Formats: sequence, structure tokens, C-alpha cells
Amino acid sequence: MTGMHQAPRRALWFILSILSASSMWYYVANVWSVGQPAQFSDLYARWWGAHELLLHHRDPYSPAVTREIQIFIYGAPVATLHPGDRAELAGGFAYPIYVAFLMWPTLHLGFPAVQVLFRCLFVTLTLASLWLWIYALRWRLPAAELGMLAVFTFGSFPVLQGLKLQNLSLLVAFVVAATVASLSTNYYGTGGFLLAVSTIKPQFVILLIPWLALWVMGDWRGRQRLVWSFAAGMSVLILGAEILAPGWIGRFLAIVQAYRRYTYGHSLLDVWFTPRIGFVVSIILVLAVLALCWRCRSDPAHSSRFFLASSLVLAATLVVIPTLEPHAQLLLLPGFLFLLQYGGRIWTLSKTSRLLLTGAWILLGWAWAACFGMMLAATWLTGNTLLRFWAVPLYTSPLLPFGVLVILGFLLATETEFIRGRGMILEP
Repeated sequence: MTGMHQAPRRALWFILSILSASSMWYYVANVWSVGQPAQFSDLYARWWGAHELLLHHRDPYSPAVTREIQIFIYGAPVATLHPGDRAELAGGFAYPIYVAFLMWPTLHLGFPAVQVLFRCLFVTLTLASLWLWIYALRWRLPAAELGMLAVFTFGSFPVLQGLKLQNLSLLVAFVVAATVASLSTNYYGTGGFLLAVSTIKPQFVILLIPWLALWVMGDWRGRQRLVWSFAAGMSVLILGAEILAPGWIGRFLAIVQAYRRYTYGHSLLDVWFTPRIGFVVSIILVLAVLALCWRCRSDPAHSSRFFLASSLVLAATLVVIPTLEPHAQLLLLPGFLFLLQYGGRIWTLSKTSRLLLTGAWILLGWAWAACFGMMLAATWLTGNTLLRFWAVPLYTSPLLPFGVLVILGFLLATETEFIRGRGMILEP
């Protein structure tokens, strides 16, 4: 009887996943990306900088290389918009120089071929990220439900934006997922090396690294391989980069400052308060999150509480780092998977938990609902009229990390039987 009742429910969710993904694909292709330069690609700056560094021994942070990147992407050098801006650095190679090691196999290909290669790679890695998070969560899903989750994932704006822009966020999100999955199976050496690789986007792991350092302190003898492998990996990357481009760190920091100016590099807290007050609130928030996670330092990496703490840290990261770009919200995937797996238990905890859970799903679902409405409206509205409402599906995007942070923090802070029962919690 249970299977008979589940079949229509699964069919309904399958139809919903297809409609949601189709609506979001329509929005990204026909509304959000309208007016974007055809050659625009976040990947180009990384590829061209690595190309010039490794093949022609030029500094990828130099104004000359940055100018070449600007001309390719925007059609002309970027002009100074505000006093004090360094236009000659805007839009350039704003990554640690060791990202060039990743780009090395593609340097003798034309950029169109590189784009196709990375687009296929990003799709594969995003699917692998979903599977790795589910694996780390110890969630046994039927193939049909895993397929539906994959459709919802590839129909989300963060993934489609990342694919459209060809941003390395998709790759780093996979490396973070692989790091946690490695730790959950006690492969600490592999996890430490992957954690080092993830620093090609250092803002993504700026809180994950301190949390894992606290976790290692909970069992130094058993977990110290994570520290040594991370230190070895970072040493290889930094020293290798220093050999290629001596003194690169100072130039990298300079171009990051220019990057923040030209990409509205403010955190969610900067927007809500002011940059100065937002910084103070960020410090308080980080300390509060790490204090919550401190209680989990003795938990094994395969436990649900470790997964919950790691998901909380990643959500907090998106609240405090200076970016509002939705493609970074791939780091929220483990948090939503946790809420999905244990949603039934969370619902029965208290009125507060029900309210927070409902709020998180509303914030997530708004984008799909708005895109579906826009797709329907396109049958009678002209394209120009529809473009006036292009931002509507993104209204809840800045709130999404905070919503996930609050409910995950609530679950970890309340210390209910839901959290304490480690053995029980592994079986939803």
C-alpha cells in the first residue's frame, strides 16, 4: 500500500521538477542574459592569464594582460567610474596564481574549445557534487528520487548562472563536497589535499578551514593527517606559484581590491548595515557559529551533526564574504539536503522549527515560482515588457543564505533529541 501511495507523489514531484527547471532555463536564456556580451565569460580571464604566464612568462596580474582580458570580454578597456578606481586592474586575473596549474592542460586549445570542455566538466562536477553530499549525509535514495534532485539542482539559478558565466564556483563547490565526503570515509590525507585545492577560491573556505581546525583538535592523534596534507598541499601550490611569479601575493591582493570595487564586493551584512558595522557584525556572527560548532569537535565526520555543522559554516560563509553573486550559493546545497532528509523530524520539533523550515523553502521556491509566472506571461507580454521585471525571480536570493543559516543554527543550538541522538539521526 505504501508503494501505491508513493507512486503518484513521486510522479507529481517529477512533473514539478521538470516545470521548475524548464521555467528557470527559460528565464536565464531569454530574460536574465539578454544584453550580455556574446563573448562574456568568467573563465576567459583565468585561461588567458594562465596562457600568458605559462607560455609567455608574463605576469597575469599586470595591467597589460588585464587590458587584453577587458578588450576580449567587454570589447574595450574598462573606464574609471569613480575617483580612486584602478581601471587598469578591473576584471582581470582575480584568483591566486596557482589556478594556472588547473588551466595548464587547456593552454594549447582555442578558447571556444576550452569553453565547451569546461561546460561539460561543470555539468559533470555539479552532478558529482550532488552525489557526494548525499553520500556524506549517508542518505540512501532510490534512483528516481536522485534523478529528481538532479533536475531541481540543474534547474536552480545558481547552477545555471554558473554554467552561463562559466564560473569556477562550480568546480570549487565540487572540491568542497569531495573534501567533506573524503573526511566522512576517514580519508584525511585526501581531504586535506582537496581542501588546499579549494583555496583557488579562498572566500569559499574562509570559515570551513577554521571549523575543520577546531574539529581536528577534538582528536588530534586520529585526525592530524588532515592538517599535514593540507599544509603540504598549500606549500606546493604557494611555492610553485612563487617560482612562476615571484612576489605574486601582493599583486593578487591589489587586483582583489580592484575586483571588489567593480563587482560591488559587499557582503549581505554590509548591505543591511554599513560596511563598518557589517564587518563588526560579521566577526560576531563568525564567532557565534564557531562556538556552536565547537560542541561538535569530537563527532566523527560520518555523523549527521558533523554534516550539520559543516553545512552551517558554509551558509555563514555566504553571509559574511563580500559577494552577492548567486552562483556562490552552491555552498547551500548540503544545508538544503539536510533539511530535505530530516524535514519530517524538524517539522515536529516546535512551532519555531516549523516556521523556520517553511521560511527556508519559501525563499528557495520563490525563484522557480516567479520564473514559471514569467514564462506564462511571455505568451501575451512583449519581450521588452518582460525585461522590466527581470529581477523579480532574484528578490529572495540575498536572503537565502541567511534563511539557511538561521534554521541550521537553530537546530544545532537547541540541543534537542534530534541533535543528540547520533545513532538515531543517521536513519531518517
